[in-house]
Amino acid sequence: MKIEKEISEILENNNINPVLSGNPEFLAIIRIYEEGKADKVIKELEVFFKKFKSYSINSSHINPCCSPSFDEIRYKLVI
Repeated sequence: MKIEKEISEILENNNINPVLSGNPEFLAIIRIYEEGKADKVIKELEVFFKKFKSYSINSSHINPCCSPSFDEIRYKLVI
């Protein structure tokens, strides 16, 4: 799966273990547990996503009570 491979490479280039859920070809969520890396990853994803018909991307910081905090990036692609 080319899209999943490209996204995993972006994460690995930023020293982030890929944690993907959903179908990376259409709609998925990426969790980033490494602090301060989400903004750079979002910028790199936007560059990659410009190759597609359309896309949307957003993120939020999640601070659960009983586990480590993380940034969650959600995206949707129209291929």
